[in-house]
Amino acid sequence: MYLWPKSRFLIGCLLAGSLAGCALYHARPLPQKPDLQADIQPLHMEMRDIHLPGLKPHPFDPAKGLDMTDVAILAVVNNPALRTARAQAHAGEAQAFVAGLLPGPQINYSLDHPTNQGPQYVNAHSAGLAYDLTALLIYPAAKSAARATAKQVDLNLLWQEWQVAQQARLLYVDCLTNNRKLALLTRLRTGMQQRYQAEQRAYAAGNLALDSLGLDLAALQNVELLTGSIATTKNASCRSLNEILGLQPEVALNLVPGKEADITPDSTTLEHALMELPHRRPDLLALQYGYKSQDEEVWRAVLAQFPGINFGINRAQDTSDVHTTGFSVSINFPFLSGGAAAVHAAAATRDALWEQYQQRLDEALSEVRLVQADIGVLNRELASAKRTAPDAKQMLTGAQAAYARGDLTAPAYYDLTIAALNSQLAHLDIQAQRQQLQIALETLLGLPPQDLQHPVPTDEKQP
Repeated sequence: MYLWPKSRFLIGCLLAGSLAGCALYHARPLPQKPDLQADIQPLHMEMRDIHLPGLKPHPFDPAKGLDMTDVAILAVVNNPALRTARAQAHAGEAQAFVAGLLPGPQINYSLDHPTNQGPQYVNAHSAGLAYDLTALLIYPAAKSAARATAKQVDLNLLWQEWQVAQQARLLYVDCLTNNRKLALLTRLRTGMQQRYQAEQRAYAAGNLALDSLGLDLAALQNVELLTGSIATTKNASCRSLNEILGLQPEVALNLVPGKEADITPDSTTLEHALMELPHRRPDLLALQYGYKSQDEEVWRAVLAQFPGINFGINRAQDTSDVHTTGFSVSINFPFLSGGAAAVHAAAATRDALWEQYQQRLDEALSEVRLVQADIGVLNRELASAKRTAPDAKQMLTGAQAAYARGDLTAPAYYDLTIAALNSQLAHLDIQAQRQQLQIALETLLGLPPQDLQHPVPTDEKQP
C-alpha cells in the first residue's frame, strides 16, 4: 500500500510525539528477606527532612545512648510503616497531579485505498483535530481540587509521622520504666538470695527454725515471680519499641533518661490551644483540604451539566482527488443523562466529610478533657507519694539497722523491704503514666513537647 509523503510525515510525527511523552517500564522484583536494621550506628539522619512539631537542632549520637527525642527521630526516619505511607503518599500526589491535567486533543486519521478500480482513482484520506471545549470550563475547579487533594496527602503523612513519633515516645517511657523497676527487683532478689543461702547454712547448723526458713523461701519466691513478670513486660515493651524503630528484636537499646519536666500547659494555654486546634493539628488540616477538594468536585459537577461542546477541524481527500477542509461540532446534554444526580452524589459526599470533620473536632475536645482530668488525678497521687517517700525510706533504713542488730526477724524485715519496694514501683508507675498522658495530650493538641510552638507555618493555616 502506497502512502503519500505527507501522510508518512504526519504519521511519523504522531508516533514520535507519542513516544516522547511515554514512560518506560522498569521491573522491580519483590524482596526475599526482612529489612530490619541490626545496628543503629550506620543509620544516617537527615534532620532537614524531619518535620516533627517543635523539633530543635538535636545531635543524634547512639553511642551516648538514646533519649526520648532520639527515639522519636529514629522512629520517623526508620519506621517501616512510615516508609510504606511515604510511598503511598507519593502515589497519591501523582494521582492528584494527573487529575488536575487538561485532557489532550483528539487526533484522527484515516486512509482508504481503492481496490479493483481504474487508475484515475487515488488513495482517500482524512485527518482531523478535535478538542472538548467543556474541559476548559471545568479545568479551574479540577485543578483546585487536585491541589487540595495533594495538600491533604501531605498533611495526612505529617499526621502519621507525628503519631509514630509520639508512639515511640510512649514505648520509650514504658521500656525505660520497666528497666528501672527490673533493676530495683534484681537488687532485692540478689540480696534475698544471699541471705537465704546464709539462712540455709544456719538451719543446717541447727541455729534457725524450719518455719522461719520456709517463710524466707516464700518471700524469695514471691520476689522472683514478680521479677520474672516485670522482665516479661520489659521484653514486650522494649521489643515493641524496636519494632516501631525498624530494628531487629534482639537489638539492645541503650535508653538514657532525659529531663522530665512538667510540660502540661496551664488552663489558659490549654483553652487557647483548643481554639487553635483546627489551624494546627495535621489531621484536621488534612480533613479541611479534603473538604475543599470535594467542594470543588461539587462545583465541577455543576459545571459539567452545561452542554458539552466538542469542536474539530478536518481535512480530507476522496478517491476522486477532491480535497476538502471543514470543521465539526458535537454537542451533548449531560442534564438529560443524570447530570443532576452527579451533583447530588458529590454534594452528599461533601456532607459526609463535613460530618466527619465535626466528629473529629468533638472527639478531640472530649479526649483532651479526659486526659486533662486524668493528669490531675495522677498529679495528686504523685504529690502524695512524694510526701510519704521520706517516711518509707526512713522506715526501710531503720528496718535494715534493726535486722543487722538482730532486733528484727527475717520475715518481718522482708515484709518491710517488699512494702518499700512496692512503694517505689508504684511511684515509678505513676510517673510513667503521667508522662505518657502528657505525651497523649501533646498528640491531641498538636503541641510540641517543649516550647508549645506552632508546627504549621502561618501561611499554611487555612486551606
